[in-house]
Amino acid sequence: MSDPALATARIDDWLGELAAPAPEPGGGAAAGVVIATGAALVAMTAGYASGAERDGVLAVATRVRHAALVAAEHDGRMSTALVAAFRRPAADPDRAAAIVDTTVRAADASAGLVDLAASLTSPLLWLERHGEPRVAPDVAVAARMLACGIRSTAVNLRCDTTSAVAAGADDAVAVRLRAALTGALDAAAHLDSLADRVTATL
Repeated sequence: MSDPALATARIDDWLGELAAPAPEPGGGAAAGVVIATGAALVAMTAGYASGAERDGVLAVATRVRHAALVAAEHDGRMSTALVAAFRRPAADPDRAAAIVDTTVRAADASAGLVDLAASLTSPLLWLERHGEPRVAPDVAVAARMLACGIRSTAVNLRCDTTSAVAAGADDAVAVRLRAALTGALDAAAHLDSLADRVTATL
């Protein structure tokens, strides 16, 4: 699997691109980078641990870190497509369909990023119980960053769902996307609770 371009970019160069008044990259890409950073912290804390599940935790965290960067780049491309759809003339007979298509695809991409971050909940629970105590603060930070990334992604998920419904998305799609939003907020709450528990021990 090839590395996304974002994986080789200098942080400040990418932040400069993010700061520019352009649709790519945007908030969704920033959330992906936050999730990738949280995944890296999961891997780091797992590296200090011992036990049969350690290697599995490392593998999952490494996969999520890479996949979140891929998703961050994809979000940037989706942002450009969304802008193009909304800029179609109001008289364009295909405008509503284009908006539904792009907003649903964007919402699905956000839901996928949420799933990536949420997949690190079980590894973090293992680290909470079996990790090296000296890096417990990093376990809490990792959980908090993943929760932040999920909540940030949920903002876009909500916005895209609202736009899709307004443009005429069918009821089944609306129900599916709203369920994904509820699931995202639940996943973030579980990670925040984990961070709270670990922080209380420090």
